[in-house]
Amino acid sequence: NSKVLALKYRPIVFEDLIGQKIISDTIVNSIKDNKVPNAYLFTGIRGVGKTTTARLVAKALNCLNGIENICKEKLCKNCESISNSNHIDVLEMDAASKTGVDDVRDLIEFSRYGPATSKYKIFIIDEVHMLSKQAFNALLKTLEEPPEYLKFIFATTEIKKIPVTVVSRCQRYDLSRVKSDQLFQFIKKIKDKENGKVSDDALKLIVKISEGSVRDALSLLDRGLMSNLGEELDLKNAQKIYGYFDKSSLITLFENILEGKEDRVIEIYRKIYDAGIEPKTFLNDFLEILYYFKNISSIKQDGTNFSLNDEEFNRITEISNKIESNDLLLFWQFTIETIDELNIVLNQNLSVEMFLIRLIYLKEKRKKKNIKTPNKK
Repeated sequence: NSKVLALKYRPIVFEDLIGQKIISDTIVNSIKDNKVPNAYLFTGIRGVGKTTTARLVAKALNCLNGIENICKEKLCKNCESISNSNHIDVLEMDAASKTGVDDVRDLIEFSRYGPATSKYKIFIIDEVHMLSKQAFNALLKTLEEPPEYLKFIFATTEIKKIPVTVVSRCQRYDLSRVKSDQLFQFIKKIKDKENGKVSDDALKLIVKISEGSVRDALSLLDRGLMSNLGEELDLKNAQKIYGYFDKSSLITLFENILEGKEDRVIEIYRKIYDAGIEPKTFLNDFLEILYYFKNISSIKQDGTNFSLNDEEFNRITEISNKIESNDLLLFWQFTIETIDELNIVLNQNLSVEMFLIRLIYLKEKRKKKNIKTPNKK
């Protein structure tokens, strides 16, 4: 019970792994048909289940009950040891701390001996892209023609840093971001199991911030439950806890930019800044709002990754009819330039305020240019 939620609710079997059903079915079917590859390569963003899937594969290959009757509740000796990361035949290595060729040579030397208590000896290498070029080269021969009892499982967040010669020797699986609806239902179940009091709107905010990462969502939920002991965590409190502000504030700010109300724009921004929002975070959220204004006509309300509620969706739709696409594209370019500018200025807050004032005058200038002067007779 003292474990953090991300560890407490880590999947035990493939059925528990959310958002990766096709990958799970493919792996299970290949093991059932006895067509197990020499090496697996799992790639994807943080927190979608790469290392977890690697352990599930190790369990599926070495479970004493076999793949057809794999342990689900009462774990066999092998499955329990793999879950606790202390199985003698399943070696987990973090490539971020062991990057050298000598580490890989030790691994290869160790692989010469068969498994002690299991069917397969398995090497799980996390963040494999951190290995040096020499280390990858030392691994190639063993990776292509390993002994029948030896299997490699690699996990990485940066697939492009792995040599093509290594990738081609592995069976690659790209783990996708978990969809918003699935992640929402998942953390809602966890919240109920923990007897937590969190509103649906606050859960949707957690899903939005986690960006499809299950681990991030569970960590945020854990933090939210600890901060509001005995009380319901509503959207307003959740925004304060996670340093996030309501999109309606940005929409109001944008509306005032269009109307040329400089004092009001600065007032709204300072309230957002005083709430603890970093200037770079503000500008990135401003870019997101610009995207919605430009493409709101082609966005379905139920597919916005919980970014917009009904009221915000309708307000953006209404305001978008009052501004030209050229202005939005110009605003986008100015925002990108200001994000780059933040890296060289000392006071980022002042830079953002000047950016907002420039947008107001830019809009006014374009407005005057578009007024046609009547022809003199």
